[in-house]
Order: sequence, then C-alpha cells, then structure tokens
Amino acid sequence: MQHNGPADNDEIYALLGRVVTQILQPGESLPLQEIIGALYRTGRRSGDPEIQAACERAIRLLMDKLH
Repeated sequence: MQHNGPADNDEIYALLGRVVTQILQPGESLPLQEIIGALYRTGRRSGDPEIQAACERAIRLLMDKLH
C-alpha cells in the first residue's frame, strides 16, 4: 500500500469519518484529543495491520494539527 498518495489520504479521511461518527453525539463538540484517543483505541483493537497503520497515520496527521 502506498503511504502518501491520494488513495491513502482517502483511506485516512474515511477512517476519521467512521471514528468520529461513532463517538459524536448530536449537539456535542468533539475535542481533537478525543478523536485521537478513539483512533488509538480503534488501532489497538483491530487485528488488521492496514487499519492499525491507517490509525497511526491519522493520529500523526491530527497531532500535527495540534502544534
């Protein structure tokens, strides 16, 4: 799998969307730290190395936004 191409970015954004959708409640704001935590837990629970790698990349992407 390519790790910096457009398809990879699409995979990361899709993963982010799924994770945020699972933890977001109507009318509630969601701190970036909570999203990062959810991605971390998703990666840890997954037995799929591709999902684990996508979670790690998404976490790095979001951590960069914090700085």
